[in-house]
Amino acid sequence: MQKQNPGRIERGKRDKLDRIKRAARKLFGRKGFDATTTREIAAAADIGAGTLFLYAGTKEDLLVLIFRDEIGRVVRDAFATMPARPLLEQVLHLFGAMIALHERDRGLARVFVRELPFVEDRRHGVAEMMASMLGGIANLIEQAKARGEIRADVPAARLAHSLFSLYFVQLQRWLGGDPITGDQRDDGLRAALKLQLEGLRNGRPKPIAIKRSRRALRSPRTAGSTRNVRGGR
Repeated sequence: MQKQNPGRIERGKRDKLDRIKRAARKLFGRKGFDATTTREIAAAADIGAGTLFLYAGTKEDLLVLIFRDEIGRVVRDAFATMPARPLLEQVLHLFGAMIALHERDRGLARVFVRELPFVEDRRHGVAEMMASMLGGIANLIEQAKARGEIRADVPAARLAHSLFSLYFVQLQRWLGGDPITGDQRDDGLRAALKLQLEGLRNGRPKPIAIKRSRRALRSPRTAGSTRNVRGGR
């Protein structure tokens, strides 16, 4: 009996998963996420309904797989076309490209953002994609530190996580229960990132000059003692 080629088996699995993702993406776009059934996806991918669950347990799993691939491509393109400094414009270039992807289908993006915090990384490979993206942001931060734009003692990896968190909060607000317009989303993201980065610039911040009268600087006890002395004359 002839043994099956392991390489051919793996290629067959990849091809089948690609068919499933293409079928699901097409149906989600045409009918909407909620109206699409797993049975319809299996039929469009020309596989049995039971086979589908070997690759994705739920529709949400499939959506995460689809967005993982799409965001991965967007992130790679964004880094490949990264503009010159400053760092603020670089991270806005990256996050803006990701937002543009979500704007294509806000309904699907809403489901994806809702599911992402609960994704099982071993099954979906999202952790690997996130690690690559955050590593790229950390590299931009290191370059900004070398230019003297950011303090040398700033942990690049931690700052990368912080910047992504600011982006994700604005994305959730735009898609979720506290809806905001696209302009409000973009303005809020820029303001949040700018505030974060300005606090990490080189050089000590100048002390804030507070003008106060001599009377206001006296303690209540001192002020009272002065009045008593004057009153005793």
